[in-house]
Amino acid sequence: MFNSSFNVYKTEWLDLVFADRNKNYGAYELRSKSSSILTRSLLISGSLVIVLCFSPLVYAKLFPKEIVVDAPATLVVLDDVIHDMKKPEPEKKIEPAKADPVKVKTVALSQNIVVVNKVDLPDPPTIDEIKDAVISDKTQAGIVTPNAVVTENKGDGNGTGTAKEGEGGGDPNAVVGIEGVDEYPEFTGGAKAWSKYMERNLRYPSQAQEEGKAGKVFVSFVVEKDGSITDVKVLRGIGFGCDEEAIKVIKKSPLWKPGKNKGTPVRVRYNMAINFQITQ
Repeated sequence: MFNSSFNVYKTEWLDLVFADRNKNYGAYELRSKSSSILTRSLLISGSLVIVLCFSPLVYAKLFPKEIVVDAPATLVVLDDVIHDMKKPEPEKKIEPAKADPVKVKTVALSQNIVVVNKVDLPDPPTIDEIKDAVISDKTQAGIVTPNAVVTENKGDGNGTGTAKEGEGGGDPNAVVGIEGVDEYPEFTGGAKAWSKYMERNLRYPSQAQEEGKAGKVFVSFVVEKDGSITDVKVLRGIGFGCDEEAIKVIKKSPLWKPGKNKGTPVRVRYNMAINFQITQ
């Protein structure tokens, strides 16, 4: 009875166990068909495992994956030399010939009030004398000119004097060229820092890449007194989006060191060439 080959699912045992019992359903049917049920289960499970294992291979064979070819890398080449400028020699000022002042009729009036024991002053001029004359510190003969003004020379104590030519001041907000400054405007960090900024921010327009368009875009902008960039414009461009890209990057530029004239910051017009080049 304890033999290892003992099988409770044999028909003779099942008939013995289920004698005088309903054999149409339930445990008897399951036990009598256990071998076929087990075989069927193994076949189904094995089929599912095989399908799951080979389905990726079949799918890859029927629907191959599209191979995407990356576009060739593009490189924007920037000129190492931002500008090559020489300070022009100062122009020699040609002094205009000094014209002698027109001698006009004047009448002297005393300019000093002095308290003395005995007053000895000249008689004041009459109305007729000063009607067509210019008020001055001395009386002299000359031409009679209505609304004339006397050009006075300040004396040096010896009866002589010199007149200086006035220097007119220009507009402090005027935009000057590179040749009009003592110190050139410069990007903070120098030319190397500017090249790095352009490499990080300048992008080659896709339209120019598709058309194979390359070349230099010449731009002009103003470096303000505070180092900000304004009035950016293209002097000569190549189109296909390169002009707009150059303007956009320069407008986003950080602050520059402003140009100076005699130590004072001034607004400077700056010109630059940006090179767009496709490399294979």
